[in-house]
Amino acid sequence: MSHQTVTITRPAGPDGGRFLIPVCLSAVLLCVFSGVAVADPNADWTYWRGPNFDGTAEATGLVDDWDADGGDGSNLLWKREDLGGRSTPVVMDGRLYMTTRSDRDTADEGQMVVCLDAETGETLWENKFNVWMSDVPNTRVGWSSVVADPESGNVYVLGVCDLFLCINGKTGETIWSKPLHEQFGMLSTYGGRTNFPVIHEDLVIISGVIINWGEASKPNHRLIAMDKLTGEVVWFSGTRDLPDDTTYSAPTLATIDGQRQLILGVGDGAVWGFQPRTGKALWHYDLSRRGLFATPLVHGNHVYCSHSEENVTGRSMGAIAALEISGTGDDTTAKELWKLEELVVGRSAPIIVDGRLYVVDDRCKLWVIDAASGDMIAERIAIGDRKQWPSLLYADGKIYALTENGRWAILEITDDGVEFLNKGRLRDEAFYGSPILADAKLYFQGTSALYCVGNETATQKPVSLAAQLVGETPTEQHPDPAELLVVPAELLLQPGESAEISVRLFNALGQPLATPEAGAISYEVSGPGSVDGATFTANSDAAHEAATITASVGDVSGSTRVRIVPPLPWKFTFDDLTDPPLSWVGARYRHQIRTVDGSQALVKVSTIPKGARSRAWMGSSELSNYTISADVRAERNGDQMPDIGLTAGGYALDLMGNSQQLQIRCWAAELRMAETIDFPWEPNRWYRMKLRAQIEGSGENAVAVLQGKVWVRGEDEPEEWTITAQDDSPVLSASPGLYGNAKVAEFAIDNLEVTEN
Repeated sequence: MSHQTVTITRPAGPDGGRFLIPVCLSAVLLCVFSGVAVADPNADWTYWRGPNFDGTAEATGLVDDWDADGGDGSNLLWKREDLGGRSTPVVMDGRLYMTTRSDRDTADEGQMVVCLDAETGETLWENKFNVWMSDVPNTRVGWSSVVADPESGNVYVLGVCDLFLCINGKTGETIWSKPLHEQFGMLSTYGGRTNFPVIHEDLVIISGVIINWGEASKPNHRLIAMDKLTGEVVWFSGTRDLPDDTTYSAPTLATIDGQRQLILGVGDGAVWGFQPRTGKALWHYDLSRRGLFATPLVHGNHVYCSHSEENVTGRSMGAIAALEISGTGDDTTAKELWKLEELVVGRSAPIIVDGRLYVVDDRCKLWVIDAASGDMIAERIAIGDRKQWPSLLYADGKIYALTENGRWAILEITDDGVEFLNKGRLRDEAFYGSPILADAKLYFQGTSALYCVGNETATQKPVSLAAQLVGETPTEQHPDPAELLVVPAELLLQPGESAEISVRLFNALGQPLATPEAGAISYEVSGPGSVDGATFTANSDAAHEAATITASVGDVSGSTRVRIVPPLPWKFTFDDLTDPPLSWVGARYRHQIRTVDGSQALVKVSTIPKGARSRAWMGSSELSNYTISADVRAERNGDQMPDIGLTAGGYALDLMGNSQQLQIRCWAAELRMAETIDFPWEPNRWYRMKLRAQIEGSGENAVAVLQGKVWVRGEDEPEEWTITAQDDSPVLSASPGLYGNAKVAEFAIDNLEVTEN
């Protein structure tokens, strides 16, 4: 399977055979529950904040104490010592899904989605996949939570390298996958920050800071909506260019004033509202000068949002604000009702109960605020820690809180604030994921444990996800078309290749209208291609170009973009270009065409602080067994030299300036598979680099063989490879591309070629 290594592990049959579960003593998965709980089996928790998107559930009889050490009366009924994670699990149809590291501290290390029997803790399956072309350390693998879809039975996850997967929830088989870093330029950073997917009707929607191609080549926190069954891109939307940071704020779905909205915090420091069916941006509210991490809470037509960075005005840090959202379509507005500055809440999402807002700041202090007025009811209630990541859970009149350093607390709501029922601390534990409630069992995911607490009388009322979204204005009240989507919203074709396109119409509220008759649709193509009926065909002589297809129905129009990339071989001299090739993803913002030594070359610039160390992608992610080569030349800045890299098949050949080394690797932060040799080289001198990636064998016996050469340009190519590496857990296909670190000095690339092996 392309882009990943999948392992499906299931328990043996009824003859009592042993479970095939890898063991790692550094991580533990625990669960505590009542085997005779009378919960409704459909009381699922399919999204990390629950079916209400707000961290609350309707339940009775939940515990007010528990003991993690086990024994009689402890409620600890099963314990797993091979799993642990930093994200929040979800539960659907009696199955618990989580994502975490796989094959820890081995040459096969990557990421996996694990499915457990939520009642027994037994493993039902594991789906393992690679991490490649990422700077994230393994301790931050599994940041984004899985989302489950009861309609299809599928689960969806965004890996830390931005590989997005749709997995069959029962079998663990991958249905489809997309490497969003290669196809769209989604950033995978050292921080491991990856956003959370959400399901809306037939769409699965994910966001992140993306450096794309063409007019979208500048960094922008963008949203991608895909058909949840096929992965086809339905719409592609954005916020504002040049956000300050990547974030992990999660989206919330709501219906406000009869209009369906998707609301989230993004990297530009604002809270945004979108129509989830069309991607149309409705409103935004500037909250911070830097990216937002905490997930906004939506309650009725109010949005409660917070942050821990610099405020938009003044010098203070952190704030929490209440917004009133009203109107529809172009008239949708966000009005600030109140704002409390210097309340530093950058991670944990709040809850609201009976008109009171309960929020934990980054120093682990609980605040109780009147949600309508912003007046303080209680403040600085110490939970017993100094760092806070998890969000709060409310059920059965109790608040359940976890902290980063392994503390837990169960609190009861009182007239003047809260009262502690019980609290404790778990040694060698850290909580980043938030507590959840499913089938009357409380699951607390830690980096070394998952605890599930219950008792014999606990019950939970099931909630339909759609119940939170009722109240839409009937479509008949807005029958006129206002928005048009051309689907797919992004295409990658070869010269002469064709693709079917379709048109979707929506009213001003983003509600679907009847599909227009073919004769009512007019098409216009800008670029090398044409439309016949509902079929777009790229020109047969097009190469590394792009086209835009615009469809119109009456006065309403929409468009889609097409990259046209020919099959191998490719050659780029840059002589006739003023910018990097249009079809390259992630290249134009970070590179310039300049004259170097009397010839046009591609220069990796140092003037972009957050783009000087980056990657670019040239074509299809389905390519394999090819060689990339180029001339390279480094500048020197004082005693500093840059790193220059070519990428092929998911692997990088990196000519490292300051360390004077040559390296082949797949995962930069971990070097789970890497070869490094000393290699002295000089600035202001042209070298020729070559990287060959080849998959040998097939199936479970497949390996990737990587070979690299570097020699002085103009000299004879050496017969022997300079460096060789082998990966026994191979990335099976990936786009050719470039890697570079020009933070300390710039470098140039010329005469680039990609050929089949």
